[in-house]
Amino acid sequence: MFRIAISRLADDGWRIVPERRETAMTVDEALRAVEKYLPTVDTSEIDGDVVQRSVNRVNDFRRDVSTADGDRYRVVIAPMM
Repeated sequence: MFRIAISRLADDGWRIVPERRETAMTVDEALRAVEKYLPTVDTSEIDGDVVQRSVNRVNDFRRDVSTADGDRYRVVIAPMM
């Protein structure tokens, strides 16, 4: 199982405001949850293999992304222990 945290980056990234938390059974399910919550974010550089390698290596995956209207978010996917 994986936990997903999506936070809005405010004040040029100096402040992180939690927006959404949920869980997923697989990496693919976690990515679908991110795409559902942030539909205008370009997720082409985030794929299941990249997330899985990051989780295996450093215990979580973190990526700052931007929406089409310029809002910035931090996406974190980590295994539940």
